[in-house]
Amino acid sequence: MVVFFDLDRTLMDFESAENLGIKAVFEKYKNEIHMDFDEFCVQWKKWAQHFFDKYSAGELTFDEQRKGRITKVFELNGNPIKSKDELDSRFSLYWSTYEKEYNLFSDALPALKKLSDTNIQMGIITNGDSENQRSKLKKAGVTDFFSPIVISSEVGISKPDLKIFQKAMELANSSESETWYIGDSLEHDIVPARKLGINTLYLSRKRQGELKIEQKNPLYAEVKDFYEMTEIIENALKG
Repeated sequence: MVVFFDLDRTLMDFESAENLGIKAVFEKYKNEIHMDFDEFCVQWKKWAQHFFDKYSAGELTFDEQRKGRITKVFELNGNPIKSKDELDSRFSLYWSTYEKEYNLFSDALPALKKLSDTNIQMGIITNGDSENQRSKLKKAGVTDFFSPIVISSEVGISKPDLKIFQKAMELANSSESETWYIGDSLEHDIVPARKLGINTLYLSRKRQGELKIEQKNPLYAEVKDFYEMTEIIENALKG
């Protein structure tokens, strides 16, 4: 068995760090912003995803997609950023706040340790820049839990392309029935993995109601935390 994880919003609490980074920019430049914070945040995230998707498709560099969101949100507020130095400064404020606050979800490390103690092989499948994604794992102190670590910029394939999942299984020497994948995005994580017959756990931390297995062979369930995730995997090991 090999259990693959998505990184951002699955193992790592991207959302909380992102919100604080956006808040720092909003507070410093609110005299140039006509939206309230909630709308500013919505627009920021919308355009961040837009530009990241373009980066994943090879249409933008990593730096271009990073700074595109800031350029766009200030344009939407009628105050375009006038110089590269000013753009760099505003992005730096966001990024320094984000990096300081970016951490594992509190339930992630206990789950990783528990799976490691049972000798379950674990890996990562993530979209993003190699240096950036590996630095996140290193900062969190969890790099050694994972092999293989499959990053879109290193293999030239991005989720939801099925080939990145196939590449990960090839590196892990694992068949579809022996492979598990845990992610927070139906579009980028769960749907493509299910198409290949991989066992999938959709991490939805706002899920209501009791845990239930919605499909078997391959297994599919919606889990609200890593405690439910480990419970399902441990039960699968028991047969």
